[in-house]
Amino acid sequence: MLPDAAPDREPETWPGSSEVVVPGSGSSGSSESGLDPAYEYVARLAVIDAQAAEDALAPSTREAYRRAWEVFEGWAANNSLMALPATASTVRAFVAHLRDRPVPASLPTINQHLSAIWARHADLGLPSARQDGQLRLRLQGYARQDQERLVRQMSALMVRDVQRIVSVMDEDLQQARRELDDERAVRKTQLLCARDKAVILVGLATAMRRSELARLEVADLREDVEGLVITPRWTKRDQAGTERNPRAVPRGAARATCPVSAVQHWLSLAGIDAGPLFRPVTRWGTVGPRGFTPQVIRTIVQQRAEAAGLPGTWGAHSLRAGFATQSAKNGVARHVIMADGDWRSAAVDRYMRRGALWDGAAAKSLGL
Repeated sequence: MLPDAAPDREPETWPGSSEVVVPGSGSSGSSESGLDPAYEYVARLAVIDAQAAEDALAPSTREAYRRAWEVFEGWAANNSLMALPATASTVRAFVAHLRDRPVPASLPTINQHLSAIWARHADLGLPSARQDGQLRLRLQGYARQDQERLVRQMSALMVRDVQRIVSVMDEDLQQARRELDDERAVRKTQLLCARDKAVILVGLATAMRRSELARLEVADLREDVEGLVITPRWTKRDQAGTERNPRAVPRGAARATCPVSAVQHWLSLAGIDAGPLFRPVTRWGTVGPRGFTPQVIRTIVQQRAEAAGLPGTWGAHSLRAGFATQSAKNGVARHVIMADGDWRSAAVDRYMRRGALWDGAAAKSLGL
């Protein structure tokens, strides 16, 4: 019989390295730190892995998760429920608690709390109720409730409405120049009118969500022969910024409502050449160095619409609703509206039906 073949020797080096020796190989190799080179190599990999985990979430997201987890942990303690690990029934009860408020938590707020819960469980290596079918079913129900309420309550900002808003802003600016003696007050009015006009026109032309508009930077803009190309580095569906889908903003038919001219005027007047695109304006007529929060966009749309005497319920979502409604009214195909507005659900159909409501209405032929 042939003698048993000697077992294959373990490799003496890590792949890609001829200097680092595997523990137990009998080599006396060592590093400057005094540690075995193999262990030092594994430790370095662990540091790289930990850094990747740290960079997976933006600092603002990590802070939001921390606050959301504290809310859940406090609620569980007050109700004698276990937060770690949290059962599916506990999580569903917490979501119901978020909805049982004078102003029910929106689905994005609920999802943020859930993401914080899942992240804490994942960090500790604990099982979570993330895949619970009953939870997903309830989230679908909450989403439908929110969508129906939003569509029913939020008015769509149409082109005629924007024209009215812009006209009133121009009148306000002219009045400020005539009546105000304080140069800083006039300057403040100029900046606010220029900024708010750019926000509304860009928001309507791109159908961006308020969180996406608020995060735009000057570097995301590129002038083109036909208009402006905006490539947001962050969107609701691409928070890592890996897709970078550009949005085309064509020049307007009228200069007063041209989004490209509005952006150029705002940047020139505010002296902005880098950093956040939309910023707060102080009471002294200066522009802040940082971008404003998404909530400011809601305030801008609401206040400008009300100042123009427009009936309805207004908010940041009025811009997206107006984009879809006006596009449908102008005969734009459904798939084009969904693609340009980054819709991935049938919610856009409600806006399309609203836009086509008066097209071909039989009552028009009655002769009343």
